[in-house]
Amino acid sequence: RTEEQVQALTEAQRRIEQQVEALTQQVQALAEAQRRTEEQVQALAEAQRRTEEQVQALTEAQRRIEQQVADLVAAQQRTERILQRLLEWQQGEAGRREGERYERRIVVRAPNLFFGGEGGAPGEPDVRRQLSRWLHPFYREGRAPDPPADPLLADLIWWKGEEVFVVEVSQKVDPQDIHRARQRADTLREAGVNATPAVIGEEWATPESQALAQQESVEWLVGGGLSQGFLRFRRLPAETPENPPREG
Repeated sequence: RTEEQVQALTEAQRRIEQQVEALTQQVQALAEAQRRTEEQVQALAEAQRRTEEQVQALTEAQRRIEQQVADLVAAQQRTERILQRLLEWQQGEAGRREGERYERRIVVRAPNLFFGGEGGAPGEPDVRRQLSRWLHPFYREGRAPDPPADPLLADLIWWKGEEVFVVEVSQKVDPQDIHRARQRADTLREAGVNATPAVIGEEWATPESQALAQQESVEWLVGGGLSQGFLRFRRLPAETPENPPREG
């Protein structure tokens, strides 16, 4: 029985050793699996770190691109503003030159427009001398007209006999033209000259401009139409007197 017990114990020990060996192998397999898992986790962590770095780099690149786009948009807006100002300047300059050409044509054609008479732009020597004689009462008093009321700054001075037209010329006649003509004619009237304000243009700037001219007693030749006072001035004799025109 003892031998049988020993044999049974031996068999039991063998089975235990087999179980231990199997457990050892399982533990080793688990350890290897754990090692591989840790390596995979570490690889994933490294991949995640690289992904985060790439995302951060892409985010920074996107921020730089957005800043560059914003800078380009701002530069484009500045360029558009510059171009707009340049276009406005060109349009204004073209309008100014066209206005000057129109004014010169009116001055050249003045004898036809007024059916004779004398005068011209105040810059012409004869007209400037005549205006200086008319303004002599101001000079005696030690004063000179302010620019808005200075007939030397009018576009055209024209006279027939003892009557003088003080004319503002503009392609589009606006209230400023009307007021200047009125003020500059009033200056000559204050000096004793029989002066009448007038405007000449291609069209009225606004419908109210014509009504203002009538209200201010400013004669006009605009767009082919003319006032009764302008028509009356046309009918005056074209001869000019030896002496400067005076208030009649």
